[in-house]
Order: sequence, then C-alpha cells, then structure tokens
Amino acid sequence: MTLGVNIQAELDEYYTRSLDNARHGFDKHLDTLSAPFLLNVSEAYLSAPVRVMFVGKETNGWYGKLRKYYELPDGLEVLKARYLDQFSRPTGTSAFLKRTKLLATEFACGNRLTICWNNLMKMDWYRPERGYSRTSINHSQELFDFSVAAVRFEIELLKPDLIIFGSGHKYDRALKEVLPDRQTHFVEPRALWHFSANGIECYRTFHPGARDSSAPRPIADYYGDIVARAKATFEDRIPVGEA
Repeated sequence: MTLGVNIQAELDEYYTRSLDNARHGFDKHLDTLSAPFLLNVSEAYLSAPVRVMFVGKETNGWYGKLRKYYELPDGLEVLKARYLDQFSRPTGTSAFLKRTKLLATEFACGNRLTICWNNLMKMDWYRPERGYSRTSINHSQELFDFSVAAVRFEIELLKPDLIIFGSGHKYDRALKEVLPDRQTHFVEPRALWHFSANGIECYRTFHPGARDSSAPRPIADYYGDIVARAKATFEDRIPVGEA
C-alpha cells in the first residue's frame, strides 16, 4: 500500500466523519452552499522535493449544492473525482489554474499534480443578486468553523513545505485561525505577507483573478516575488532543470 493511499484513507475518514457531524448545523444551508471541496492527494505531491499547497478563497461552483453531496450514496468519491478532473482540464481563462501551472513549472517541471490545490472556505455561496461572486467567508459560523477545522487537518496531514494563500487580505481571519502560531518575516500591507508557521513557509497575496487596479502593483508581480523568494529558500531541494 502506497503512502498516498494511506494518507487519502485518513482524509476520506476525516471528511466522512466531519461532514456527518456537521450535518445538523448545515441542514438550513443545503440549498445555499455548494458541495464541499474535498482533496484527492496525488503521489506526485507527496514525492515532490518541495510540497506546495496553493490556497484560494472558495470554489466558484462545485458539483451542485450541498444537498446533493448528502443525497449521493457515493458523494465522497464523486467529489474526489471532480477534484482530479479539474487538473486534467486546460487552464483556459482561469487565472487561478494558470497560476497553479506556473507554480508547477517553477517547482516541478510543469506537473500540475504536484501542486495541492486547496481553499480556505470549503463551500461557496451562490446568490443570484451577486452574479459571478460566490464569496462565502461571511455566510455562517457553521461554514467558517467547518472550513477552518478541515484546512487545519489537511495541512497537518499533508505537511506542505510551502503554502501560497491567493486569498487576499479579507480572508486573513480564516487564515489566522488555520495557522494561529506565526512568525512574520515581511509585510507589504494588504498586498504581500510572508510568514512561517509550524515550519512551513507561507505567503499571502491577492487572488490571481483580482484586478490589477485593486493592487499597488500588477498581480503577476506579487506571484513573481513569491516564486523568487520561495526558490531562494528551497534552492537546495529543487532538482537541476526545475530551478
């Protein structure tokens, strides 16, 4: 049995148990929240010389509503397949997926499966009056608490070396709950934050899809800074040809 199989089994057990335990609190939200964002860890990530986790805000539509997850007899497997399917698709116009590909190119010869994609909020919140935006951090205490606990568990289990939070400063209260013990190394207020937590190098900047007009510099500049700083930190671990 491989390391990936064992770790995925631990994830699956956690997801099943925590979603079952949260069901009562989520009952009133079954038709406003999306199905949960559940990770399907790859052997490529686990064997990468630098384990990189790239964290967004929340999904923007993810296999229907939360009700669907609870009604499906194999909801867990369906959502794990949905996660892997995302990595087999072209990046298209998705700014987040383009940045994922960039990170894979910089740290792992372009293999997107080496990057663990995650989100601070495990479900998105669809409101017709909001149009494209599915921001969910202010949806409910139930979602906030469930998400923070899940992401904390995932980080502890998957042991990333580098976490890049492309979530923007408005999600910092969730980030701080996930990683409460932090040592700050550098701050460009509301734009770029470099800190370490539990031996992990962490950066927080704008979401890749944010408009350049919302930032002091082009968004791509911040990701360029992060990659340069992180590659300097891990230069002894990045094989020749990937630096």
